[in-house]
Amino acid sequence: MGAAPRRRSVKERLLAWAMGWAWSLGLRLQLFSWRKEVHGLRHLDDLIAAGRPALAVFWHGKYSPLFALLRGRRGVAFTSLSFRGDVIARICRHFGYLPVQLADRGREESLELMRRSLVGSEVCGIAVDGPLGPYHLVKRGVVRLASEVGMAVVPVTFAARRSTVNEERWDRFEVPKLFSRVVFVLGEPLCLPSGLWDAELEEVDRWADRLREALDDLDREAEALL
Repeated sequence: MGAAPRRRSVKERLLAWAMGWAWSLGLRLQLFSWRKEVHGLRHLDDLIAAGRPALAVFWHGKYSPLFALLRGRRGVAFTSLSFRGDVIARICRHFGYLPVQLADRGREESLELMRRSLVGSEVCGIAVDGPLGPYHLVKRGVVRLASEVGMAVVPVTFAARRSTVNEERWDRFEVPKLFSRVVFVLGEPLCLPSGLWDAELEEVDRWADRLREALDDLDREAEALL
C-alpha cells in the first residue's frame, strides 16, 4: 500500500478550479475554430455497440484536443490524485466526462475504482505515459489494469497543420492553433490477455511495447493524413 495522498489546501483547490475553468473556456474557443476530421471512429463505436468496455489510450502530450473527440458519449477519464489531476478533472467535467482520480495505493483500490467507473459508461480514457513520464514510455500499470478489468484498448491520436508545442515540458504538450486543420485517428483495438497483473515483467513489457508501437504508428498515420 502506498502512502495516503496529501490533502490539498483550500487555496490549492480554488486554484485548480480556476485553472480548469480558464483552460476549458480557452479550449472551447479553439475547438470552434478548428477544421476537424475523424478517422477510425468505427473501431470504438463497434465496441460500444457490442457492449464491450473500451479504454482509449493516448500520449500525455496529446490529451488536450481529445476532449473534442468523444463529446456526446458517456466517457470516463482516468487521471492522477494530485493538483495536476484536479485541474484535468475540472476540464473533464466541463466537457461532460466523468473524471476518476487514481491514487498510488495498490492494485485493489485502483481496480475497484476502474470497475465502478465502467458502470453506465461507454468509453474510458487514460494517458499511458502520464502523469510525469518518461516521454512516450507506456506504464506497466496501464497494461496490467486494462488486462485485469478486461477492456479492449483503442489507441487515439491527432495531428494538426499548425500547432504550439511546449518543448520545455517533459510531454512536449501540443495544442493546435486557431483555425488549424486537425485530424483525429483511432486505431484497431488491442485485446490484452487476462492475468498480466501477476505475469513476469518481460511479458508485461512486451505488451507495453506493442501498445507504444501502435501509438507511434498511429502518429505517423495522422501526419500522413494531413
